[in-house]
Amino acid sequence: MKMFTTTKVLTLAVLIAAGSVVYFTQDMWRTPDASLNPDPNHTHADFVVLIRNEQLDFSGNQFMSGTSADEHSHDEPSEYKHQHLHLHDNNGHVLHSHKADLTFADFMQSLGALYAPPCLALNNVSYCPTTAERWQMFINGAEVPFDLNYAFKDLDKILISYASSPEVIQETIANFPDDACIYSLACPWRGKPPVEKCVADPEVPCVQPE
Repeated sequence: MKMFTTTKVLTLAVLIAAGSVVYFTQDMWRTPDASLNPDPNHTHADFVVLIRNEQLDFSGNQFMSGTSADEHSHDEPSEYKHQHLHLHDNNGHVLHSHKADLTFADFMQSLGALYAPPCLALNNVSYCPTTAERWQMFINGAEVPFDLNYAFKDLDKILISYASSPEVIQETIANFPDDACIYSLACPWRGKPPVEKCVADPEVPCVQPE
């Protein structure tokens, strides 16, 4: 019976370890699959708003519409900013939608912004294009014409920026929040999201995951 030499054993161990690392890395970077979302009318998008290189923080309680853990937090219309759009659990970069064809403008206006193209007012400050400063919009890393009347899709990554440098924009895109897929159950290898109470268009019943 042949015996493995120390060199062969070490070589085998290295190959197994290397294979495990490759497998783990590929597993971590698998692309979320939107088709896994059990409810196409309960969708999620990651978003960021930049103003002059500063990322706005929407994680405060004033922007939230209840919590997943509280079964009653979505029961009354007064508990959320928009009947079918909201943030919750103090996560300020995952937009939850419970009705198809809603726009990013609908969402921003639900948080108190005023959108009067080509201007957007936030916290009572109006930001309009000038010769030196302008709005830009990026969907999934690609620049598109600035138009907040964009009907976002499940797992979209939406960046709107006013007067930010190309360097900051590219850095933001490279490090974009990536949690929408967890809530849409499209990247199950990253774990389960908090249990959410079903809130939807009455004409389109919720589909609860199994």
